[in-house]
Amino acid sequence: MALIQAAARALEAGDEPAAENMFRQIVADNPRHADAWHMLAGLIIRAGRGDEAIECALRAHQLDRRNPLYLNTLGIAYGEAQQPEEAVRCFRRSLKEQPSRADSHYNLAKAYVKLGEVAQAERSYLRARQLDPERSQVTDSLVALYLHQGRYHDALPLLAQARASKPDDEIVAIQCALAALATSGPESMLQELVAFVGRQPDSVTVPRARLELGLRLLAEGRFADGWRQYAWRRNRPPVPRAPDVGGRRVLLLREQGLGDQLFFLRFAHRLRERAASVAFDCPAKLLPLLDGNAIVEVLGTSPHAPSGFDVALPLGDLPEALEDWTTPPPFPLAARRSSEWRERLAALGPPPYLGVTWRGGTKQEEKAEFGAPDVALLSKEIAIALLAAALREWRGTVLVLQRLPLLTELEILSKALGKRAHDLSALNEDLEDIAAVLSLIDEYVGVSNTNMHIRAGLGKPARVLVPFPPEFRWMHAGPRSPWFPGFHLYRQPASRDWQPVLESLHDDINN
Repeated sequence: MALIQAAARALEAGDEPAAENMFRQIVADNPRHADAWHMLAGLIIRAGRGDEAIECALRAHQLDRRNPLYLNTLGIAYGEAQQPEEAVRCFRRSLKEQPSRADSHYNLAKAYVKLGEVAQAERSYLRARQLDPERSQVTDSLVALYLHQGRYHDALPLLAQARASKPDDEIVAIQCALAALATSGPESMLQELVAFVGRQPDSVTVPRARLELGLRLLAEGRFADGWRQYAWRRNRPPVPRAPDVGGRRVLLLREQGLGDQLFFLRFAHRLRERAASVAFDCPAKLLPLLDGNAIVEVLGTSPHAPSGFDVALPLGDLPEALEDWTTPPPFPLAARRSSEWRERLAALGPPPYLGVTWRGGTKQEEKAEFGAPDVALLSKEIAIALLAAALREWRGTVLVLQRLPLLTELEILSKALGKRAHDLSALNEDLEDIAAVLSLIDEYVGVSNTNMHIRAGLGKPARVLVPFPPEFRWMHAGPRSPWFPGFHLYRQPASRDWQPVLESLHDDINN
């Protein structure tokens, strides 16, 4: 009893590691303590260890098989471990025991979203909202589902209600702004965000809304204001004054993903003109691709921060530090293994060669439920069968350049293409290999990802599928982006209907 009370006090104090250790001691002393197994599972889930949580949640469930709370937690553990079918089974069993449990309906909806079963997800969200109308996460998730489907007539009434009850909620503000972008255009969206941010009395509140404002300003080409707001990506206000880099030794600090790092390195040439020297704290994966370049010195990965520099500057702060409101060309890259890959491609099939990518970043269905919500609603993914249908008449060889594709995805692609698509996805683990292939292929089609940045650095064109709402680097409108000369953009409309866009892609790529 004393140890249980101590664990409860640790939880109240926010010391989850200490609480976890105590619950582990409790179940070690008494393996039949179902509540302790259940609490331990919840702590492990919040720590992001879904696979490990399943074992603990199962122990609690086995000790009390009809407990709806235990079944709900077991479902969450399966969902976090990317086993949505098992998660659905657990949530439905939990609801059989306690049909009025709003939390289980909500979790069931999220599991259906992971499975792509949108109609079932909507029904479960609506039931959860009916049972617990005050729970804002349910409304936020339902609105996000509607916006992702282009169902603005369903989303707008919910947003109006949410804004009336939660006028200072930044998730609601961002959803309202993106709905305004879809229904009324960029100016209406910016007015929404500017008005919301202006109402906040504290300069450090609502960092996501401030960042979204910055991203949307950038997408409108309003770079001076946009880059200043972009500092909110680190949940902090813009620095009062950019650091002086003139004649100084500058270390560029890595941040965000590899594609973002390649994107911001385009500003390094301007920095090199002012600074005495410029070095980049380069991640190991990028090192072979950047080694020997003429612009920045690349430093290998080290457990200790490099020393001997006057200024340490995160890459994303470069435009603001330089007060550079232009769109410099991509950072130049070289493909050192092209001759080797020319022969290997010929062995796969005849030219012309087409590279394909259908997803960028993390697969939406695989995001952790306990992570920060994706309030910006950005999705860099297109249905494989739809994309393949537009490419079906390609007269040469198709190459899969998607990072970490599922086996089922490869099967869907080849079936929809009507021929084999050669899987080169493993090359994404060696960027010198992927750069060589990107330098040789005739066409590259896909959503925004690291390979698009590499292709741009090689001076090669690409065809980019831009989901709605667009990332800032692709801008809000137009067939081209000033950041990627030679790239042709295919924009998903606000209706989220890819079909007319893919028809244009089909016509362009087969002429």
